[in-house]
Amino acid sequence: MVLAGLVYSLRKLLGKILCLVALVLLPCSAVSQTIDILAAASTTEAVTAIATNIERDHGTKLRLTFAASSTLAKHIASGAPAHLFLSADLSWMEYLHERDFLIPGATVNLLGNQLVLLGRNGDPTLTNLAGLSRALGNERLIMGNPGHVPAGRYAQQVLQHLGLWQAISGRAVYGASVRAALALLARGQGRYAIAYATDGRVYPNLSIAAVFSVASHQAIIYPLALVRGQDNAQAHKVFKYLQSSSAKVIFEQFGFAFLPKPR
Repeated sequence: MVLAGLVYSLRKLLGKILCLVALVLLPCSAVSQTIDILAAASTTEAVTAIATNIERDHGTKLRLTFAASSTLAKHIASGAPAHLFLSADLSWMEYLHERDFLIPGATVNLLGNQLVLLGRNGDPTLTNLAGLSRALGNERLIMGNPGHVPAGRYAQQVLQHLGLWQAISGRAVYGASVRAALALLARGQGRYAIAYATDGRVYPNLSIAAVFSVASHQAIIYPLALVRGQDNAQAHKVFKYLQSSSAKVIFEQFGFAFLPKPR
Protein backbone atom coordinates (compact mmCIF):
# COMPACT_ATOMS: atom_id res chain seq x y z
CA MET A 1 0.00 0.00 0.00
CA VAL A 2 2.80 2.40 1.00
CA LEU A 3 4.85 1.30 -2.02
CA ALA A 4 1.94 1.91 -4.39
CA GLY A 5 1.47 5.42 -2.95
CA LEU A 6 5.16 6.14 -3.36
CA VAL A 7 5.11 5.01 -7.00
CA TYR A 8 2.09 7.22 -7.69
CA SER A 9 3.83 10.23 -6.11
CA LEU A 10 6.97 9.61 -8.16
CA ARG A 11 4.95 9.36 -11.37
CA LYS A 12 3.18 12.63 -10.56
CA LEU A 13 6.49 14.37 -9.85
CA LEU A 14 8.01 12.99 -13.05
CA GLY A 15 5.04 14.31 -15.03
CA LYS A 16 5.55 17.80 -13.64
CA ILE A 17 9.26 17.66 -14.46
CA LEU A 18 8.54 16.59 -18.04
CA CYS A 19 6.06 19.45 -18.44
CA LEU A 20 8.66 21.96 -17.27
CA VAL A 21 11.25 20.50 -19.63
CA ALA A 22 8.79 20.75 -22.52
CA LEU A 23 8.16 24.43 -21.76
CA VAL A 24 11.87 25.16 -21.68
CA LEU A 25 12.39 23.43 -25.01
CA LEU A 26 9.55 25.28 -26.74
CA PRO A 27 10.72 27.64 -29.50
CA CYS A 28 10.47 31.35 -28.70
CA SER A 29 7.60 31.76 -31.19
CA ALA A 30 5.47 29.32 -29.19
CA VAL A 31 5.87 31.24 -25.93
CA SER A 32 3.53 34.17 -25.32
CA GLN A 33 5.41 37.46 -25.67
CA THR A 34 4.53 41.06 -24.98
CA ILE A 35 4.56 43.17 -28.14
CA ASP A 36 5.79 46.74 -27.70
CA ILE A 37 4.08 49.39 -29.81
CA LEU A 38 5.57 52.89 -29.78
CA ALA A 39 3.05 55.31 -31.28
CA ALA A 40 2.66 59.05 -31.81
CA ALA A 41 0.83 60.83 -29.00
CA SER A 42 -1.99 61.88 -31.33
CA THR A 43 -2.96 58.23 -31.87
CA THR A 44 -3.38 57.44 -28.15
CA GLU A 45 -7.14 56.82 -28.03
CA ALA A 46 -7.39 54.99 -31.36
CA VAL A 47 -4.41 52.68 -30.80
CA THR A 48 -5.53 51.95 -27.23
CA ALA A 49 -8.97 50.91 -28.48
CA ILE A 50 -7.47 48.68 -31.16
CA ALA A 51 -5.02 47.15 -28.68
CA THR A 52 -7.94 46.24 -26.41
CA ASN A 53 -9.54 44.34 -29.30
CA ILE A 54 -6.30 42.55 -30.18
CA GLU A 55 -5.75 41.39 -26.61
CA ARG A 56 -9.37 40.30 -26.24
CA ASP A 57 -9.76 38.53 -29.59
CA HIS A 58 -6.26 37.16 -30.16
CA GLY A 59 -4.74 36.85 -26.70
CA THR A 60 -1.69 38.89 -27.67
CA LYS A 61 -0.34 41.02 -24.86
CA LEU A 62 0.56 44.54 -25.97
CA ARG A 63 2.56 47.25 -24.22
CA LEU A 64 1.81 50.75 -25.53
CA THR A 65 4.04 53.82 -25.29
CA PHE A 66 2.82 57.22 -26.54
CA ALA A 67 4.97 60.31 -26.99
CA ALA A 68 6.23 62.70 -29.65
CA SER A 69 7.43 60.78 -32.72
CA SER A 70 10.90 62.26 -32.32
CA THR A 71 11.17 61.01 -28.74
CA LEU A 72 10.05 57.52 -29.72
CA ALA A 73 12.38 57.31 -32.71
CA LYS A 74 15.35 58.31 -30.55
CA HIS A 75 14.34 55.74 -27.92
CA ILE A 76 14.32 53.02 -30.59
CA ALA A 77 17.70 54.18 -31.88
CA SER A 78 19.00 53.95 -28.30
CA GLY A 79 17.89 50.33 -28.01
CA ALA A 80 14.54 50.70 -26.23
CA PRO A 81 12.23 47.66 -26.60
CA ALA A 82 10.02 48.12 -29.67
CA HIS A 83 8.35 45.76 -32.13
CA LEU A 84 6.30 48.37 -34.03
CA PHE A 85 6.62 52.11 -34.51
CA LEU A 86 3.76 54.39 -35.62
CA SER A 87 5.10 57.85 -36.41
CA ALA A 88 3.16 61.07 -37.03
CA ASP A 89 5.36 61.96 -39.97
CA LEU A 90 7.65 60.41 -42.55
CA SER A 91 10.85 62.14 -41.48
CA TRP A 92 11.23 60.34 -38.15
CA MET A 93 10.56 57.02 -39.82
CA GLU A 94 13.25 57.89 -42.34
CA TYR A 95 15.56 58.73 -39.42
CA LEU A 96 15.30 55.08 -38.30
CA HIS A 97 15.43 53.71 -41.83
CA GLU A 98 18.71 55.51 -42.53
CA ARG A 99 20.19 53.97 -39.38
CA ASP A 100 19.02 50.46 -40.35
CA PHE A 101 16.60 50.03 -37.43
CA LEU A 102 13.64 48.91 -39.58
CA ILE A 103 12.85 45.63 -41.31
CA PRO A 104 13.16 46.13 -45.11
CA GLY A 105 9.80 46.09 -46.87
CA ALA A 106 7.82 46.26 -43.63
CA THR A 107 6.72 49.91 -43.64
CA VAL A 108 3.30 51.15 -44.71
CA ASN A 109 1.69 54.61 -44.83
CA LEU A 110 -1.20 53.91 -42.46
CA LEU A 111 -3.03 57.13 -41.56
CA GLY A 112 -3.71 60.67 -42.62
CA ASN A 113 -4.87 63.70 -40.61
CA GLN A 114 -5.86 67.37 -40.88
CA LEU A 115 -4.20 70.40 -39.36
CA VAL A 116 -6.57 72.80 -37.61
CA LEU A 117 -6.68 75.84 -35.37
CA LEU A 118 -8.31 75.04 -32.04
CA GLY A 119 -9.92 77.48 -29.64
CA ARG A 120 -12.11 77.21 -26.58
CA ASN A 121 -15.80 76.51 -26.89
CA GLY A 122 -17.75 79.71 -27.44
CA ASP A 123 -14.89 81.57 -29.09
CA PRO A 124 -15.69 82.85 -32.59
CA THR A 125 -14.35 80.94 -35.58
CA LEU A 126 -11.60 82.59 -37.61
CA THR A 127 -12.82 83.04 -41.17
CA ASN A 128 -9.66 84.78 -42.38
CA LEU A 129 -6.48 83.01 -41.23
CA ALA A 130 -4.42 85.97 -42.43
CA GLY A 131 -5.84 87.79 -39.40
CA LEU A 132 -4.55 85.22 -36.89
CA SER A 133 -1.89 87.54 -35.46
CA ARG A 134 -4.47 90.22 -34.78
CA ALA A 135 -6.93 87.66 -33.35
CA LEU A 136 -4.32 86.52 -30.81
CA GLY A 137 -4.20 89.99 -29.30
CA ASN A 138 -1.83 89.91 -26.35
CA GLU A 139 -2.25 86.16 -25.84
CA ARG A 140 -0.14 83.21 -26.95
CA LEU A 141 -0.37 80.64 -29.74
CA ILE A 142 0.12 77.08 -28.49
CA MET A 143 1.83 74.52 -30.74
CA GLY A 144 4.24 71.60 -30.72
CA ASN A 145 7.95 72.38 -30.82
CA PRO A 146 8.77 72.65 -34.56
CA GLY A 147 12.29 71.46 -33.85
CA HIS A 148 11.16 67.89 -33.22
CA VAL A 149 7.35 67.56 -32.96
CA PRO A 150 5.68 66.77 -36.31
CA ALA A 151 2.56 68.82 -35.52
CA GLY A 152 4.83 71.74 -34.62
CA ARG A 153 6.69 71.38 -37.90
CA TYR A 154 3.42 71.41 -39.85
CA ALA A 155 2.30 74.45 -37.81
CA GLN A 156 5.46 76.35 -38.73
CA GLN A 157 4.89 75.49 -42.38
CA VAL A 158 1.34 76.91 -42.42
CA LEU A 159 2.42 80.07 -40.64
CA GLN A 160 5.24 80.53 -43.14
CA HIS A 161 2.77 79.89 -45.97
CA LEU A 162 0.49 82.62 -44.56
CA GLY A 163 3.43 84.97 -44.09
CA LEU A 164 2.84 85.06 -40.33
CA TRP A 165 5.82 83.16 -38.93
CA GLN A 166 7.93 86.21 -38.14
CA ALA A 167 5.01 88.00 -36.48
CA ILE A 168 3.79 85.05 -34.40
CA SER A 169 6.81 82.86 -33.60
CA GLY A 170 7.86 85.14 -30.74
CA ARG A 171 4.43 84.72 -29.16
CA ALA A 172 4.26 80.94 -29.53
CA VAL A 173 4.45 78.50 -26.62
CA TYR A 174 5.88 75.12 -27.56
CA GLY A 175 4.88 71.74 -26.13
CA ALA A 176 7.06 68.62 -26.01
CA SER A 177 4.29 66.82 -27.93
CA VAL A 178 1.07 67.93 -29.56
CA ARG A 179 -0.90 66.58 -26.60
CA ALA A 180 1.32 68.43 -24.13
CA ALA A 181 0.69 71.61 -26.10
CA LEU A 182 -3.08 71.13 -26.18
CA ALA A 183 -3.19 70.45 -22.46
CA LEU A 184 -1.95 74.03 -21.97
CA LEU A 185 -4.82 75.47 -24.04
CA ALA A 186 -7.37 73.24 -22.29
CA ARG A 187 -6.15 74.59 -18.93
CA GLY A 188 -6.72 78.18 -20.02
CA GLN A 189 -3.32 79.21 -21.33
CA GLY A 190 -3.04 80.93 -24.71
CA ARG A 191 -5.77 81.93 -27.17
CA TYR A 192 -5.43 79.33 -29.92
CA ALA A 193 -3.50 76.14 -30.65
CA ILE A 194 -2.45 74.52 -33.91
CA ALA A 195 -2.96 70.76 -33.77
CA TYR A 196 -4.52 67.81 -35.56
CA ALA A 197 -8.26 67.61 -36.14
CA THR A 198 -8.28 64.30 -34.25
CA ASP A 199 -6.84 66.02 -31.16
CA GLY A 200 -9.79 68.40 -31.02
CA ARG A 201 -12.02 65.46 -30.14
CA VAL A 202 -10.07 64.66 -26.99
CA TYR A 203 -10.76 67.88 -25.07
CA PRO A 204 -14.49 68.65 -24.63
CA ASN A 205 -13.82 72.34 -23.93
CA LEU A 206 -11.99 72.88 -27.24
CA SER A 207 -13.42 73.26 -30.74
CA ILE A 208 -12.15 73.90 -34.26
CA ALA A 209 -11.78 77.61 -35.06
CA ALA A 210 -10.37 77.10 -38.57
CA VAL A 211 -9.02 74.39 -40.89
CA PHE A 212 -5.72 74.90 -42.68
CA SER A 213 -5.50 74.17 -46.40
CA VAL A 214 -3.65 70.97 -47.29
CA ALA A 215 -1.66 73.08 -49.75
CA SER A 216 -0.15 75.09 -46.88
CA HIS A 217 1.90 72.24 -45.38
CA GLN A 218 3.42 68.86 -46.16
CA ALA A 219 0.99 65.96 -46.37
CA ILE A 220 0.28 64.55 -42.89
CA ILE A 221 1.09 60.86 -43.13
CA TYR A 222 1.51 58.36 -40.30
CA PRO A 223 3.78 55.47 -41.36
CA LEU A 224 3.81 52.16 -39.48
CA ALA A 225 6.89 49.90 -39.42
CA LEU A 226 8.27 46.72 -37.92
CA VAL A 227 11.48 47.30 -35.97
CA ARG A 228 14.56 45.24 -36.86
CA GLY A 229 15.68 42.72 -34.25
CA GLN A 230 12.13 42.23 -32.94
CA ASP A 231 10.92 40.20 -35.90
CA ASN A 232 8.54 37.47 -34.72
CA ALA A 233 5.22 35.94 -35.71
CA GLN A 234 3.18 37.85 -33.11
CA ALA A 235 4.63 41.20 -34.15
CA HIS A 236 3.78 40.44 -37.79
CA LYS A 237 0.20 39.57 -36.79
CA VAL A 238 -0.21 42.89 -34.98
CA PHE A 239 1.36 44.70 -37.96
CA LYS A 240 -1.24 43.12 -40.27
CA TYR A 241 -4.11 43.72 -37.83
CA LEU A 242 -3.36 47.44 -37.75
CA GLN A 243 -3.94 47.41 -41.53
CA SER A 244 -7.17 45.41 -41.29
CA SER A 245 -10.78 46.47 -41.88
CA SER A 246 -11.38 46.12 -38.12
CA ALA A 247 -8.62 48.62 -37.37
CA LYS A 248 -9.85 50.88 -40.19
CA VAL A 249 -13.26 51.24 -38.53
CA ILE A 250 -11.71 52.33 -35.23
CA PHE A 251 -9.17 54.70 -36.75
CA GLU A 252 -11.93 56.39 -38.76
CA GLN A 253 -14.14 56.63 -35.66
CA PHE A 254 -11.39 58.75 -34.11
CA GLY A 255 -11.18 60.97 -37.20
CA PHE A 256 -8.15 59.56 -39.01
CA ALA A 257 -8.02 58.91 -42.73
CA PHE A 258 -7.11 55.25 -43.33
CA LEU A 259 -4.69 55.11 -46.25
CA PRO A 260 -3.98 51.46 -47.21
CA LYS A 261 -6.42 49.01 -48.69
CA PRO A 262 -7.55 46.92 -45.66
CA ARG A 263 -5.84 43.52 -45.48
